[in-house]
This record gives sequence, structure tokens and C-alpha cells, in this order.
Amino acid sequence: MTAYGTQQPRPAEPLHRRFLAALAACVAVALALAAPWGAAVAAPGETLATAKSEDYFLYTHNGSTYWIGPIGYDSAGGRYYCIEQTRPTSLRVNAVSPLPDSPQNRRIAALLRKYQHVHNSDYTQTALAIIVHDAFDDTTGSAGWGANRETLRQYPRLFERVDELLAEAPQLVPETMTAELEYDPVTRTGNVRLHIRNGSGGTVAGMPFTLKIDGPARFGNGSTTVTGTSGDYTTVITWHATGDGPVTVTGSATVPSIDRIISTQDMVTLGGGHMQAIDEVTIPVRYSFNPTITTRISPKSIATGAPVTDDVQVSALPGSGAWPRGAQLHARGWYFGGLPIHALGERYVPNAHATAPEFLEQLARAGYEPCAFAEATFGASGQTVHVQGVREPGSDEPYLAEQGGFGTWVWAVERDRQAGDVRELLVDDVITAFMDPSETHAVRAPLTVESRVVESVVRPGAQITDVIRVDGFPDEHGDWAGGGEHGIDADVPYAQVRVWWAGSGDGQDDGAYEPADAQEPEEDDHHILIGTWEYEAVNGEIHVGGGAPDAHGDPVEIRAERPGWYVFVWEFAGDGRVQAATSSYADPQERVFVRVEPEPARTPEAVPVAEPEPEAEAPQPPALATTGVSNVWPITLGLLTLLAAAILVVRHRRELEDGE
Repeated sequence: MTAYGTQQPRPAEPLHRRFLAALAACVAVALALAAPWGAAVAAPGETLATAKSEDYFLYTHNGSTYWIGPIGYDSAGGRYYCIEQTRPTSLRVNAVSPLPDSPQNRRIAALLRKYQHVHNSDYTQTALAIIVHDAFDDTTGSAGWGANRETLRQYPRLFERVDELLAEAPQLVPETMTAELEYDPVTRTGNVRLHIRNGSGGTVAGMPFTLKIDGPARFGNGSTTVTGTSGDYTTVITWHATGDGPVTVTGSATVPSIDRIISTQDMVTLGGGHMQAIDEVTIPVRYSFNPTITTRISPKSIATGAPVTDDVQVSALPGSGAWPRGAQLHARGWYFGGLPIHALGERYVPNAHATAPEFLEQLARAGYEPCAFAEATFGASGQTVHVQGVREPGSDEPYLAEQGGFGTWVWAVERDRQAGDVRELLVDDVITAFMDPSETHAVRAPLTVESRVVESVVRPGAQITDVIRVDGFPDEHGDWAGGGEHGIDADVPYAQVRVWWAGSGDGQDDGAYEPADAQEPEEDDHHILIGTWEYEAVNGEIHVGGGAPDAHGDPVEIRAERPGWYVFVWEFAGDGRVQAATSSYADPQERVFVRVEPEPARTPEAVPVAEPEPEAEAPQPPALATTGVSNVWPITLGLLTLLAAAILVVRHRRELEDGE
């Protein structure tokens, strides 16, 4: 506040002297922020520039004219307000002393900061000077601040503006400062939401702040620190993850402060601010990507000659890192076929940090080489791709299962074969185990069966036998007991041999029932199942009948009791590793014909008789066709007839001789 004397000034420097006296009545406030607000406090030894008339209000007190408003400006344009009404000033800055932080000082400083460059058209600068005097001026007497304040009461508009500013001040002062951390695991980016709020919960703008990020992360500018000024809305600062682990954000904001200027008349101005910590916040961050490969081979048993297929799924499970947005993952698969039973117990799991080529080399040293290959691409978590194995990597020629035994797949997502944006997220190759139960199936081998009966034609009552040769069973067939883990049926230990009879029943028309259909018949009057025996389901030669034992050590004898056809049928029902097979009912090598031979004719005993006259030889009757009826009786009857005729001729001759 500057007072002009009521007396007429003297010609020599009257205005200057009166101005120096009036400086004792100026008022000031200061606002301090967390970071410099662009105006530095005057340095000791600096002399301030005199305030302009547009920034103060003139009034008369005790016969003298005073102004109230800023007393002067520093070189940066900052306003200074006097706080010792009764003392003159030289406008020289002797020293600077920050005032302690307090709610009152924060509010005054916040007002000074907001209106630092506003002129006094609405009495704002005058109202600020009054507020500063009320807070810091303790001068008394008729020239002190209290007396001057009473004089100013005649201008109610000044105090109306004072009340407006005091009501506004709490909205300009931060009461709480917190940071909220957000993270998008798909994009591997996040935000810091900085909340600087007043006591009513509103956002406080213009607060300088500094944030620091610790852990595997960087701000959008690539640094671990960022500075800025809060706006009218929540301040958002972007950041991105660079690895796995906790990410912590700390920081501080600068709350308004006031500096006291030591001079011939002390002043106050906006200070540099007091640092206040922002509440620390920490969140866990997963940057790396370690997807899971799930495969299921189906069906669990296939026949040789069938294509080898697989259903492959790649997923981002909890804890493995989210699927990167838009990422395409490429996987390769290797199929191993013709594996023996002992391979099921040799499950290999990749070593930590092993690459797919290293794992394949480990399997090769153990004697396992792939015979088929496949590739698949996945564009989203949980996607399943159905693949078919090919003979060579990258070829189109499908691989068809070539031999019986077990088969299994190994799959891998290889880091070095991915695009750059995915490669940097993958820590290691993702590889499935060798002989994983879900990836293992059986290839059912075909069987070949050859057989021949020992005798193809026999008489009733004879023993019949068969020799059967089987090939195609795995060498250790019968040892696989199955298991729920692998889902492959156990070996069936036995094959069956059945013997059928087919015929007319009376031996008259057995030719009508000669086997002609590969399928076995239904039992009826002309088709009867003689018996069924079990034999081990292994490769080799099987002897059936003639007393040779079956699989249980029991001797087997098969007698042909009646005329007709006897047919051997060998059958294996099939199991998880071997295809079903049945010999043909119509195979001519597998049947025996039983027939009844005609009995030979008997020669009658000689009867002594007189030698008859030579007569013409009687013709012999034709031989009878084989019909199943004996021809002995007709021959005997003919001989008796000839004998009786010879006796009659001899008797007739004797009678003629006696009559002579």
C-alpha cells in the first residue's frame, strides 16, 4: 500500500519521497508449487520494480493517500506484497526465507499463484493484498494495519472480493494425492492415473508433479521418471512393461508455499513450493508369454495305412501371460511311430530352457526318430487346429501309418521361429513331453493267416487235424495289460479255432452243402458247430487236433463221426494293437470231406458138380451206381440161379440115358 501525503509536494523529488513512505502499507501473498511455476523469487540484492497503478487501489487514511495492492515486481514479473504497514521500504531484497507449510499458507499461496498475472480491474489484486495483511501484518497504532483496514471498510466491494477469494481458496489446494496403476496384460502397457484432489474431492489443476516407476517397466518416454502438471481432469501417464515382476510407482507433487522477503519493510511472494509425497502403489506384472500346448490324438487306435492326425490347442492360461493382441503363433510337430511297449514307460520331459532341436537330439540319442511331421498356426488363445502328418517337413505327401505298435506326437512353439513382437515375449521354447498319454495311440497291425488240413478226405471215425500259420502280431503281444492313462485297450491273449460240420445228414447229397460263402453259417440241421478251442494270439504255427494241446494245455481230438464237410475257422477278435482277422469259411484248404466208400464184392464157395455142356456165357449185370445201398445181394442171387440151372441139366441127361 502506498500513501500520498495530503500536503502539496515540494518541487524536488516530492513524489519519490512520498512513494517510499507509502510502501509501508503494501500487502502480499505467496503461492508455492512442487516444481517451479515459471517465476523465480528475486535473489538477494535485487531491487524490485515499482508496481503499476493498474494493479492497486487508492484510498485516503488520516489525511494521506495510500494504495493497496502489490508493492513491486521482480525481473520475472512476480508480484510482491508488503506485510509491515508502518515501515518504509527500499524495494531491495536482502534475504529470502520460506514460510512453514500450513493450510492457511497453502490457500494464500494458491490464490497468489492463480491470480499472479491478473490486473486489478475487479479488485483482485487489492483483495489479495488485504488477505496477506490479515495473515501476516501485526503492525498496530493509527498507522498500523488494523486502522487502515477500518478505513477500507467504506469500500464494501473490496471485501466482497476478499470473501470470494477466501471461498475459492480451498478448491485450489490439494488435500489428497494418490496414484492408481492400471495394466493391460494383452498389450503389455498400462497407465498411471494421478489423482490430486481438494477437500471436496475435486481435481486440482496446475500442480507440478514427479513420478518414478520401479521394476520391469518404463514410462512412455522410455525413462523411469516423468514430470508434469496436473490438469482439470485426472492426469494419465502411460507406461509399458519390460519384464516380469512387481511394478511400483512413487512420486511427489509440489503444494503451494510462500516466501518471506527480508527488507527494510518485509514482503511476501509466491515461493517455490513444498514437496508432498504421493501415495505409493504396486501391482504385479506379467510381461513374458509362456503358452500351454494341449494335444489329444484321436482315435486312440488306428489301422496301418490310415493317416496320422492330431488335434492341437495353444492357450494362454492364468499365470502364463496373456495372448498378445493380434499375435500369430507358429508350432511344429513330430510324430514317432512303431514304438514298443517299453517306450510307454520312457516318458521324456524337456529340460528347463531346452530348445526344440535340443530335445529332439535327446530323443535321437535314446533311439527315437520322427517319421512324420506337421505344422500349425494359432491366432487366438484356445484355438484348436486339426493336423495331418506328412512324410517330410513342408511337403504335401501325407504319412500313412506303416507298422503296428505305439505312436506319439511332440509339439513345440519355438521362440526363434516367431515374429519379432512375439519372440521378445517368449522366454523359452514351449515343448510337450515325449510319450504324453494324451498324445499316444496304438497302430493296429494286420494279420496274415495261412492253414491247411492234414488230410482233405477221410473215412468216418477218423481224426482230423489242421496246421495254422499266423503272422503280424507284435513280438510281445499279450504283455500289454492296457491302462486308463493311455486309453488303449489291453492285448487280447487268445484266438479261437472253431470246427463246423455241414452235410445232408444221410450222406446222399453232401455236395449241396459244400462251403461256398466266406461267412460262417447259422446253426441248423445241416450246419453244426462241433467245438471251439482257444490258442495263444501270437505269431507262429498252431496244430489243431490229433491230441495237440490248446492254449490251456488240454489235448484236442476232433473225430469225423459222420459223412459231410468239416471246416476249420481261425478268428482273432482284435484289440488295441492288432486288427481283427478271421479265416474264410469257404477256404478249400481248411476243410475235410468225410465219405463212405462202397464195400468190395465177396466170391462164393465152389460146389462139386458134373461138368456141364458148354453153353453160352450169361451176360453180367451192369455195376450199380454208388447211392449208399450195398450190391452184394444181387451177385449172390445170380450165382445161386446159375447153380440151380446146372443141376437141372445134369438130372435131365441122366433120365435120357436110363430110358435108352
